[in-house]
Amino acid sequence: MRARAIALTALLVCLLATAAHAGRPTASERCAADLERALATYVQCRFDAESRHATMRRPSQRADALARCARKLTSAFARAQARHGASCAVTETASAFGDYLTQCTDVVVEAVTSGAALPDCAGDPATCEALPRAPLLKTGQTIRYGTGSDGDLQRGVARDFVDNGDGTITDVRTGLMWEKKSRDGSIHDVDDIYTWSVEGSPSELNGTVVTVFLATLNAGEGFAGYTDWRLPNVFELESLRNLGAADPAAFPEFDTACAPGCTVLTCSCTASWDHWTSTSYADDPLRAWLVSFKGGFTSLDLKPNANPVRAVRGGS
Repeated sequence: MRARAIALTALLVCLLATAAHAGRPTASERCAADLERALATYVQCRFDAESRHATMRRPSQRADALARCARKLTSAFARAQARHGASCAVTETASAFGDYLTQCTDVVVEAVTSGAALPDCAGDPATCEALPRAPLLKTGQTIRYGTGSDGDLQRGVARDFVDNGDGTITDVRTGLMWEKKSRDGSIHDVDDIYTWSVEGSPSELNGTVVTVFLATLNAGEGFAGYTDWRLPNVFELESLRNLGAADPAAFPEFDTACAPGCTVLTCSCTASWDHWTSTSYADDPLRAWLVSFKGGFTSLDLKPNANPVRAVRGGS
């Protein structure tokens, strides 16, 4: 526990700057203080959830606890901004701060639980800002095909997905939040396909993936309360490939109980097809990259063609 306390202190010194002010604080300073308290509470909440998880038998308990931390952070930001109005000059959303702090706290938890090196944030704040945001991940292969093969070494950071219970899954290692797919005819239906662009401007991202799919997810209060859903780039979507499986090449969190009529709250589906990414092909901007979840490979297609999609949000 002493190591956790030291790590927490170092992280807070690194991320939450404090300053002494003479006289009455301004409205912007009061807003900053409220937001900093909210961020400190979020960090403490995550550490408390992780420490309780060590004695929990059900992974869903940890997921619920971490989700509550995120909801409290969002609520605290909303209250501060409502209280201080225009004086709350914050350019990032609560989720962006949360994603950053999640990455930092994950590094601390890794150090406490496995003896990994802890960056000296207290001595050099720039070191903390340079923490890796997207570490190299395990491929999912566990079968050994000789000494030095992927299944033998299994190098990379262990995968850690959290089902948020609202139709989304958070990848704890990358900080990305993913849309779950269903088989119920809704906007989340795994069998739906969309175009990357329209015929008249085939190099622009303006097809039905934008005008129908993302427009629906981001309408009103948004899907799962978020209005910043987007199409993942090729590296982001590749991070969901499980190369220890095929047809679909997906982790269990993205391939569970997928049956006709199931919703994003009751199942998780992955189509064994090529999925659009937001990344264009440098040698021919009329084409974009796709990631296949049949075998896990990448390919190219003309942008006006229709393919499955999965939305993502967050990241750096």
